[in-house]
Amino acid sequence: MKVAIVHDWLVGMRGGEKCLEVLCLMYPEADIFTLIHNKKEISPQINSHNIFPSKLQKLPGVRKFYRYLLPIMPLVAKEVSRKLSDYDLVISISHCFAKNIRVPEGVPHICYCLSPMRYIWDQYDSYFKGRSIEPLVRPVAGMLRKWDRGAEGVTRLVAISEFVQKRIERCYGLESEVIYPPVDCAAFGSETLKEAKKKDNFLVVNALVPYKNTHVVVEAFRELDLPLVVVGRGPEAPRIHQLAGPRTSFKSFVSEQELRMLYRTSRAMVFAAEEDFGITPVENQAAGRPVIALGKGGALETVEEDHSGLFFEEVSVDQVKAAVKKFMANESQFKEKDCVNNSAKFSLSRFQKDFSELVVQVMGQKNKSEMTLGKLTAGA
Repeated sequence: MKVAIVHDWLVGMRGGEKCLEVLCLMYPEADIFTLIHNKKEISPQINSHNIFPSKLQKLPGVRKFYRYLLPIMPLVAKEVSRKLSDYDLVISISHCFAKNIRVPEGVPHICYCLSPMRYIWDQYDSYFKGRSIEPLVRPVAGMLRKWDRGAEGVTRLVAISEFVQKRIERCYGLESEVIYPPVDCAAFGSETLKEAKKKDNFLVVNALVPYKNTHVVVEAFRELDLPLVVVGRGPEAPRIHQLAGPRTSFKSFVSEQELRMLYRTSRAMVFAAEEDFGITPVENQAAGRPVIALGKGGALETVEEDHSGLFFEEVSVDQVKAAVKKFMANESQFKEKDCVNNSAKFSLSRFQKDFSELVVQVMGQKNKSEMTLGKLTAGA
């Protein structure tokens, strides 16, 4: 079976790329199509595949401004679509353009939807409101919303969480099924990690972009005068650094092993984003540590309240402070085994099983359809 995987862009290893990495293991001969490809920022597992970037790859400095190319995404999708004629199955991993490709008639297209495009749907204001680029984006936003509803051409639409499933229905008017993303929970079971001792600090791990609300967490910990480690980089970094107190430290980049050790040795993770799923809270639980999370979005599905973590209701300095104080007052109730057991629901093996079963169903339906068509043709 010849498989093509279409991914929005390959410029770093975040949640979507970790999903792609697992699909690369499952389909080692698959070809990958993408908008742009920065080989230095992508894992060897993904880079071992044949990767075909779009013509945008040739634009000087495109890696710095690719996010501003939204208005021409429909043209890019058409370019990629023309290259998919020789495949038996197309899988897209998408929050942007990849789900809107068009495949040849009779070729199944499974879309693993990370989210409807935040930029043009419910977080438009967060990304563009009041910014210098807004006058340029506003006129094309309506056109892009209309184009983004092109997911209706997908054979099977799969959401990464129930939260995203509801957003798909609201934005596109389409039904979808849920397969949770893969988390390498087993990687946190090494003896080195088990022997690591818990320290006094709390932990934040996320990109430093507006909707992650890291600035609120940093302010709260400055007022609490508690140690906090922030792992991540992004356009909000200068602002967040200015808000930080003397007991907050920053790490723009850490290795996988360093990150696992930070999970293991921190008292708890603080997660203040209304996220579509959120892999880092699951990884933190796999390392045996609880999560203090905003009680919205994917965290409601990945954190078990009063067992593997607790929630605060709104994004505010006071709410974060109150939640941290509540956690410290009840810290003994959050058991390592409860955190680890909860994370197992999102394991790599569970994802492989669920996704493989979906592919078998889709390809079985395709073969059945072709057989039926053949009988009808013969009968004619």
